[in-house]
Amino acid sequence: MSLPPKDFVFQFASFLLKSNSLRFGVFTLASGKQSAYYIDLRVLPSFPGYFRLGISALKDVVAEKVGRFDIFASVPTSGLVFGSALAYEMNKPFIYVRKDPKTYGTNKMIEGFLEPGSKVVIVDDVATTGTSLSSAVEIIRANGGTVEDVVALVDRHEGAEDKLEKMGIRLSPVTGINDIVSALYNAGLIDENALESVLKQMVTQGEYETD
Repeated sequence: MSLPPKDFVFQFASFLLKSNSLRFGVFTLASGKQSAYYIDLRVLPSFPGYFRLGISALKDVVAEKVGRFDIFASVPTSGLVFGSALAYEMNKPFIYVRKDPKTYGTNKMIEGFLEPGSKVVIVDDVATTGTSLSSAVEIIRANGGTVEDVVALVDRHEGAEDKLEKMGIRLSPVTGINDIVSALYNAGLIDENALESVLKQMVTQGEYETD
């Protein structure tokens, strides 16, 4: 059962904070750059109720924002969990794009069956700079698929939307980090310093990455 957007954002944000999936401070990311917060949705599948809530929200976004399509795709690792669950929920085929080619066998970059001409929707958990997503788009297109849409649970608002738009791709997130921290702040669950640190980081789009 889906929730109204505002209700979903607050419930989802509260869960992230309580489960330590969203933390504030100074964090060094995989790129070596620093971030004022860290968000990790890999804990979500360990809580079936909230995982189903997230998948239901993704399903609503697909129904509202995406037209006809043939197949879902994701990029390992965390996005794969959400993409495969969404594909199962919507009874759609699923593939995933490898970050690196196999070092044996056929050296393929795509796992699963991609029929040439298929319209593919890419699913991710957190959209940040769009680097891995844009790479997946290029690989799918090189293998005969078409891509016009990416859906994600959370957009960090740090460059992914602009990067994908230049490739003719529309990014449709369920929510953004700005909405998440605003909901937490309005409920008195975080202080103004935490809110401002996140909003300030958003200004420098594309400067940060997640692992």
